[in-house]
Amino acid sequence: MEATEKPAGAEVAAGLNLSHLGQEVSVPAGARIVSQGEDPEFFYVIQSGRVRVFRETADRIQTNLTELGAGAYFGEVALVTGQPRSASVEALEDATIIKVSKAEFDRLLDQNPQLARQIIQQLASWLVTGDQRVEAEVVHQVKLRQVSWFDFVLMMGLSLVLSLVVNIYNDNRIPLVHGWGDKGLISEISLNQALEMYQKNQAIFVDARKSAFYSQEHIKGATNLPEILFDLMFPMFQFTLTQTAGDKDKTLVVYGGTFSRRMDIDLARLLKHKGLERVVVLEDYSGWPKVFPLKKKEASAPGSLPLGFAGFLEWLPLSIFLLILIPPIRRSPYLSVFCRVLLAAIFISFALSKIMRPAVFALNVVDYNLTPAWGVNLWSLALPWGELVVGLFLLLGIRTRAAATLIGAMNVIFIVGLVNAILHHMPINCGCVGEVGEPVNWVKVMKNTGMLIMCIQIFLYDRFLVLDRGGFILRDRKI
Repeated sequence: MEATEKPAGAEVAAGLNLSHLGQEVSVPAGARIVSQGEDPEFFYVIQSGRVRVFRETADRIQTNLTELGAGAYFGEVALVTGQPRSASVEALEDATIIKVSKAEFDRLLDQNPQLARQIIQQLASWLVTGDQRVEAEVVHQVKLRQVSWFDFVLMMGLSLVLSLVVNIYNDNRIPLVHGWGDKGLISEISLNQALEMYQKNQAIFVDARKSAFYSQEHIKGATNLPEILFDLMFPMFQFTLTQTAGDKDKTLVVYGGTFSRRMDIDLARLLKHKGLERVVVLEDYSGWPKVFPLKKKEASAPGSLPLGFAGFLEWLPLSIFLLILIPPIRRSPYLSVFCRVLLAAIFISFALSKIMRPAVFALNVVDYNLTPAWGVNLWSLALPWGELVVGLFLLLGIRTRAAATLIGAMNVIFIVGLVNAILHHMPINCGCVGEVGEPVNWVKVMKNTGMLIMCIQIFLYDRFLVLDRGGFILRDRKI
């Protein structure tokens, strides 16, 4: 708190006869007169000019206490208590002051009871003012750190509205729930029935998954017809059926093995649309590896694509591990600004690569095998817009604690997906930028863990250029 009024003891100090005491010195503007923590040696009376009194932390965060003008005094507290200086003083303009030694100060108190009483009154006033200041700062910090449901509703609601509106006018739009409006149900067959048909050679088994999954493990003798490459591969599949004696009359049993049922049911529908009537899907989408003879081989790494500038930025969160070990840096609001800008750049970059092609991102969501059919398209539409909106909020300093919480939640979800994919040896890429991306591995988990730590740092220590409920504030090192 800054004070421009004359302190209560100014008249007393101005009335003192110091002609026989102390030493008059000139101090240029900006010069440090007293340093916090040093041993007390002098009492100071200001003859002319102005000075400011402030405290400073180890990481150089300054708190202005007051300003003093001509006739005021300072330095008496440390002399009375015998403790190191509790604050620093520097000249705001060219000033003239009188330095009085401790011995002279003691004699001055003995000869001027009025000055002693005034110092006691001033100390009591400072205690009351200090308590009020601490209370006001604590209240402000609590209000700044509050995260209400409105913050989350604002960001998630804005993301959802934008995703739905843009999807309506997007040439690559997708339905909110995949499969809505598709006519004709696909018949299902139990695992036991399918196994019996397999043993009697009465069916052709068609694997609808991507080639990497098929190569890793599939029913022995099954044909791979990836749903995403149907238009390209169906002519050859149809030619094989017509050229092989008896195959054209067999039932086509389609299986896929994904929680969303995205691959197998979609492929069955496409085959139906091509005029093939005897098409069924396995009722237990995930049970076929337990009952059918399998052909397996070690999974090969799928094709990957560097993520460009965003991929380079993803390495920077790993350095946060080291910075977090240094307490002054760990608590620095400037580190929070760095984390905010970095996370915003990463998430905005990834979001822009997925927003206009939601169908491609939906297939990446399916690869993780964690999302039910009804949630795939909704997640694929809303998540990129959520990344964009939350990234912009972080960048602009709006509701940063709530934004950091949402980005942290996204990272937790992604880490769970990555670990699940690694433990189940899924041959997939991260899908960060569309069809491809970086391989799913423990390095990718470490990168996202670094981003999660950055979110925690923002949540705890961000207070620089922040828009809180009291308006936009510049909370720099001078509080």
